[in-house]
Amino acid sequence: MNGFQWIALTALAAAIVSEIVPRAHAALSTRLRAVRAAIFAIAAVAIARPDDVTRVAHLVGIGRGADIVLYVLALAFVGLSFYFYAQHLRLRRELSALASHIALKDAKRGGQRLQGDRPMSDRVS
Repeated sequence: MNGFQWIALTALAAAIVSEIVPRAHAALSTRLRAVRAAIFAIAAVAIARPDDVTRVAHLVGIGRGADIVLYVLALAFVGLSFYFYAQHLRLRRELSALASHIALKDAKRGGQRLQGDRPMSDRVS
């Protein structure tokens, strides 16, 4: 093993342990933590045994192991980009609905103003 493999495998082992060890304030679900640990483990196997990655690449008709890693990462990037864009749009819709709800709620109460706030007709442009 070369120096990069030692460093990368140590970092990935720490990441796997951090996903497995229960924490008091864990914000992620157990299922998501398991998926993340599995991805770290797959990365560790790919780094520890690069010839196996090349064999997998040859099985699917790709010449080099590095190429299949690049293709998988490119597909993951595109998929995640679409996912996060959809989440962004959903959050904007929810924020607009919340703003509309607050505006309508204020309108039903007669548009109460803060003390010292003048009506629009009294303001000078």
